[in-house]
Amino acid sequence: MNRAVIRLNGVVQGVGFRPFVYRLAHEYHLTGKVYNSATGVVIEVEGDREEIAVFYQAIPERKPPLATILERTIEWLSPLGYTDFQIEVSHGAEQATVLVAPDVGICADCTKELFDPTDRRYEYPFINCTNCGPRFTIINELPYDRPFTSMDVFPMCPECRQEYEDPGNRRFHAQPNACSVCGPTVWYNYGPNPPENLGTGAGALATARTKLKDGAILAVKGLGGFHLICDATKESAVARLRQRKQRPDKPFAVMCRDLDVVRRYCVISKEEERILTAWQKPIVLLQKKPGASNLAPAVAPGLDRLGVMLAYTPLHLLLFGDGLECLVATSANFSDYPLVTTNEVAWEMLRPIVDGYLFHNRIIVNRCDDSVVRVEQGECLPIRRARGFAPQPLVLPLEAGRTLAFGGDEKNTFCLTRDQDYFVSQHIGELNNLESLQYLETAIDRFQHYFQVQPELVVHDLHPEYRSTKTAKAWANKRDLPIIAVQHHQAHLASCLVEHGYKGPVLGVICDGTGYGTDGRLWGFELFRGSLPDFQRIGHLAYTPLPGGEVAIREPWRMAFSHLYTYLGSAEAQAYAATLGAMGQRSALVQKQLDLGINAPLTSSAGRFFDAVAAFLGVRLQGTYEGQPAIELEIVAKTSQLTGRWNEALNFNVYLDEGNWQVDPRLIWQDLWSRKEAGEDAGNLAARFHHTIAKIIIRLLELANSQGEPINTVALSGGVFQNSYLTQYLAEHLSELGYHLLFPRQLPVNDGGISAGQAILGYMLTRG
Repeated sequence: MNRAVIRLNGVVQGVGFRPFVYRLAHEYHLTGKVYNSATGVVIEVEGDREEIAVFYQAIPERKPPLATILERTIEWLSPLGYTDFQIEVSHGAEQATVLVAPDVGICADCTKELFDPTDRRYEYPFINCTNCGPRFTIINELPYDRPFTSMDVFPMCPECRQEYEDPGNRRFHAQPNACSVCGPTVWYNYGPNPPENLGTGAGALATARTKLKDGAILAVKGLGGFHLICDATKESAVARLRQRKQRPDKPFAVMCRDLDVVRRYCVISKEEERILTAWQKPIVLLQKKPGASNLAPAVAPGLDRLGVMLAYTPLHLLLFGDGLECLVATSANFSDYPLVTTNEVAWEMLRPIVDGYLFHNRIIVNRCDDSVVRVEQGECLPIRRARGFAPQPLVLPLEAGRTLAFGGDEKNTFCLTRDQDYFVSQHIGELNNLESLQYLETAIDRFQHYFQVQPELVVHDLHPEYRSTKTAKAWANKRDLPIIAVQHHQAHLASCLVEHGYKGPVLGVICDGTGYGTDGRLWGFELFRGSLPDFQRIGHLAYTPLPGGEVAIREPWRMAFSHLYTYLGSAEAQAYAATLGAMGQRSALVQKQLDLGINAPLTSSAGRFFDAVAAFLGVRLQGTYEGQPAIELEIVAKTSQLTGRWNEALNFNVYLDEGNWQVDPRLIWQDLWSRKEAGEDAGNLAARFHHTIAKIIIRLLELANSQGEPINTVALSGGVFQNSYLTQYLAEHLSELGYHLLFPRQLPVNDGGISAGQAILGYMLTRG
C-alpha cells in the first residue's frame, strides 16, 4: 500500500471537482478522502502505486469542463490505513490561493428539469446543479462552501440535503442547491409597495409575463444585479424606457429565448453561435438581419449590430412564454451609476422608470454586469469583461509581483496581481460619482480578501485629476505603500504586450479618445517604439485645440469647427457653422476660446478626429453616448459605394518635427472640403477617411523603420480599434507587409484593459 497527497490549485471549487474525484477514486479502487481548502483541493489516496500514478494522470485529462487546474503536486507518504473514500468537510487555511469561479449560465439538464411538469423543481426560478448557477455573485468567504455564501440563510430541506450528500447525484455539493420548499423565493411588486416578500412561485412570474405583454417596464433582480426589462418587439415600451431612463440613442441589449429567435433577428456565424451558447452566456454583437422588422426600431436606432444574449438563469427563462420571445434587458441604473443590486435601493431608485418589480430574496454579494464580446475574423474579442469571466485570472507569462493597478476613469477595471496571476476585476464603469468610487474600493477589498493578496505597489494613471488617480493615492497613502504613475497610452500598449507575453522590440500604435501625456497635453493617436517597460513616443497626430474640454466630446460639431478653423481658416469654419442652425450661433464663443486658448487644451486624439469628421459630414453633431459619432461614421462608411476600395483615400502628409513624426490633418481637411463642395456624398467621404487612417498607420510604421533597426512586431490598442472596418483591413494588410501583429484577445482593447498594462508597467519600472 502507498499513500499520496495531491494538491490542486486553480478554478477547482464550485465546479463539481470533489464528486468527480470521488467517482474517479472508486474507479481506480483507491481509498482516502478529498476536501476543499483555502489553497484549493486536497486529495489523499491509498492503494497500489501504479494505480495512484494513473489516477494522478487522469485528473487533468478528465476534469470537469468548468475546472481549470493551474498547479498540481503529488507527495508520497506512509499509508494510514483508509478503508473507504470519503468527501470531507472543507478545511480552512491561513493563505488562500484558490480561485473563485465565475457565475455559470444554466445547463441543459437543469433547463430540461425546469420545464418538466413531473419534476419537483418544475418552474422553480433558482434551479441549479454542480454544473451551473451562481458562484462569484454569492460568495462571502473561501473556501467555496454553502456557509460562506449568501445561501447560508436557506437551510436545505431533507430532499435537497439528500441530493447534496449523494456523491452520485448531479447536485452533490452544489452550494446553491435549493427547491421551492427551502430556497429563495420570487415575488412581484408594483410601484407604491415596499419590497417585502408578497408571495412566490408561478403566480409572480405569470404576472410579470402578462405585464410585459401589455407593454410594461419591469425591474427584474437577476444574478449580479437588476435588469430593466420590456418587450423588445413593442416600440411604445422601448421608446418609453428610453424616455424614462434618459437614454435617447445608446443601444439596448436584448435577451432571446433561444437560438431560433436569435436567427430570426440576426445573421449569426457558427463561432458566434458557439459563444452565445457557451457557459459564460455573454452579450454578443451580431449583424442585424435585413428585413427583421418585428424588432422595435428604438432598440438599437441607426446601428447595424445588435447586442444579443440568451437567457442565462432559470428566472430569465421563465419570463419567456405567452408569446414573449425577445426582451430588452439593460442594466438597471442611471447613467454612470453602478448596477442596482438590493431590493430596497431598486424600489427607491427605479420608481421613476419602472411599472413593476420582480424581486427575490437571495442576496447579491458581488455586483456583476453582463459581459459583451464581438467576433472578428473568427476570434472572440471582449468589449466588457464581467459576468462569466471575472474574477477568473489571466495567467500571463510576465510576473508583476503583488501589484494593484487602479485603471482609468472610463470603463474602469482594476487589476490585482499575484506574480503571474492577473485578477482583472469585473467592469466597474465610469468613475463619475461617489457611488462608483465606493463600488471600486469595495471590490478591491473583496479581491484582496478572496485571493489573500496584500499589494506591495500601487499604480495609477498619469492624469492628476482622474478620480482613479486621487483614489489610488489616498488608498496607498493610508497603507504607506509605494505608488507610481504610468502614461495612459503606454499602459494600453503594455496591456497588449503582457497578454501575449512579449518582451521584445515593438512598434505600438495606440488610437484612443484622450489620455494625459507626459508633455501635459491630451494624447490619443500615438506611435511608440521600444520594449517593456521603456517606450519612446516617436509619432503622433498634430495637436488640435479641444474647445470646451469635455463639452467638445458631447458636442462633436465643436471639434469639427476647431479642425476647420485650425487647418483651413476662419472663412471655412464660419461657413460650416452657418449650416448648423441654432448650434452654429455658439461658434463665435468657440472661436474666441480658440483665439485666446481658454479652456481649449491641445489634443492629438484619434477619437476626437473621428468625431470631427462625423460632425463635418453631418453624421452626428451631438453625441449622447461615448463613441457614438465614430460608430455611426463607421456604419456610413461600410454602406458606401467605396466600401473595401482602400486605394480610394484622401490626401495626407506625415512630416518630421524635431525627431517626431507628425500627422498633419491639413491636407485631409482640404481634400474633404473640396470633395464635399463638389457634391460627393457623406458615405463615400466617410469611407475615404477610414481608408486614410489605415494608410497613415502603415506610413507611420514605414517611417519608424526607416530609421534605426527595423522592427516587424506591431501592437495595436485603444478604443478606436473597436472599429471593425478599420481593424480588419489592418490585420490583413499588415500581415501581407510582413509585420507580426499583436492585438488584445483576452482583455478589452478599450480602457477596460489598461489596468493589467498599468500593473506590469508599474512593476517593471519600479522593480526592474
